[in-house]
Amino acid sequence: MALTLWAIYCTYDGLGPFLIYAQRPLIAGSVAGLIVGHPLLGLLIGATLELAALGVYTYGGATIPDYQTGAIVGTALAAGAAGGTSAQVAIGLGVGLPAAILLSALDPVGKIITTALVHRADGYAADGNARGLAVIHWVSLVPWVAVRAIPTFLAALAVSGGLVKDITASIPAGFVQGMTLAGSLLPAVGFALLLGMMELSRYWYLLLIGFVAFAYLHVPLLGIALIGVAVAMLFVTLKRDEPAVVVPEGPAGEPEESTVDGRLTKRDLRRVFRRYFWSSQISWNYERMQALGFAYSMEPVLRRLYPEKADYVAGLQRHLQFFNTSVLIGGPLILGSSVALEEAGTPKSAASTKVALMGPMAGIGDTVVFTLYNSIIFTMGASWALQGNWLGPAFAAVMVLVPYALVRRWQFGFAYREGKRLAGHLAAGALARVAQGATVLGFVVLGGFIPSIVKVVTTLTYRQTTTVQGQPVTQAVAIQDRLDELVPFLLPVLVTAGVYLLTAKARLRPVWVIAIVVVAGVALGWLGWFAPSAPAKS
Repeated sequence: MALTLWAIYCTYDGLGPFLIYAQRPLIAGSVAGLIVGHPLLGLLIGATLELAALGVYTYGGATIPDYQTGAIVGTALAAGAAGGTSAQVAIGLGVGLPAAILLSALDPVGKIITTALVHRADGYAADGNARGLAVIHWVSLVPWVAVRAIPTFLAALAVSGGLVKDITASIPAGFVQGMTLAGSLLPAVGFALLLGMMELSRYWYLLLIGFVAFAYLHVPLLGIALIGVAVAMLFVTLKRDEPAVVVPEGPAGEPEESTVDGRLTKRDLRRVFRRYFWSSQISWNYERMQALGFAYSMEPVLRRLYPEKADYVAGLQRHLQFFNTSVLIGGPLILGSSVALEEAGTPKSAASTKVALMGPMAGIGDTVVFTLYNSIIFTMGASWALQGNWLGPAFAAVMVLVPYALVRRWQFGFAYREGKRLAGHLAAGALARVAQGATVLGFVVLGGFIPSIVKVVTTLTYRQTTTVQGQPVTQAVAIQDRLDELVPFLLPVLVTAGVYLLTAKARLRPVWVIAIVVVAGVALGWLGWFAPSAPAKS
């Protein structure tokens, strides 16, 4: 039971507060070792899996191997094995790695169930039912934890019986391959929805900058983000003479002052931030991603600012629209800005600012936090843990707890203070330039993120006959090699473009698009025609 509760907390911590980032295998495995009475075993298995998972994160909702459960299950089963520590570690890794890959097939199941729940939240929002909205938000955590807690519970029961290995052997390999491929394709849905909310027809060519930098110049994602910053600054500088955003003016030609500014109290602001801090992503789903968590966080402010039910309902529905960004660097900033703009009586600006900032902040936040910062601290922590030193997981936990908490609190306060100032200077074009710069940055970063996150290659080959020294020689030529010679990462781009056409042009509901992607992924992966990555060449 203790292992199951730990698995539940690990899942929650990676969706809500990020207190110690217990979802990472270093932390998950180390504490699992303490629970089963083999602390050194948990350290070694968790650290080894951490290095195997280094740099692997759920960017854009991507499905990755479930290293958290793999570390817990591997540690639990290895603790009941005979032999010394080295033999137990080998058994733990032998179980943990396959379990992590196998259990990743369950990840889309939990997310799809949560997707269905968000439509119930729409009904509560239309009725102005805040309690119902909150219930759906927290209930959405259940599918997330269930797909991880149940395998952990079964592993705890099978410490001496090898039940996990039997289950693994009984599931068709083709289905596992298919679900793995489907999970690698599903981020294309999020990217397509995001592009549909941005000015694609105006800025589509900026995607090429990020794509070329990643695919041809092999620039890391942080470098692409810096290129995006430079391009955005250039755009903003050259476009200063564009018309400013039009706002109502007073008799003296000055921007009309808000009549609601100052109605929020410090208690209101604390409630908003606490809600976001503790539960920002627990209702994450493929269709709206972080939208329900954002609306739940904004609800106290909307209730205070809009005493009329119609206005309150409109506010809830406004913030239930698609939203996804970095929850650590970006989310609190956008939240604080939205609160300020709602308080200033400019709800349209609040909505447009969210759309403009979420893409760029996702690219910058995920790159800086996950790709760079986390890679450094968890590499250091894993290296110490492999030496049997508990300083490793303790160091990683502290380096998550303190900076993550401080930077989120600062962002929210800063954006709330500056948000009202931006709203007061709309006529000067400040917000328009910020929005434009953020949009430009977002397109450049997305151009690099799409080929790096949507993983798909073809494993098909064709036979080619050539003449060598007068003799015909038949060779098997990999189609993927020819595609790479034509345009690297062509398939991820085509998949994303196809999903975009389904959502923006065919106007299919996101749920149907998700179903199409899942079915296609399972079928093509099971047949072995496509895979997330090319098989290793012998």
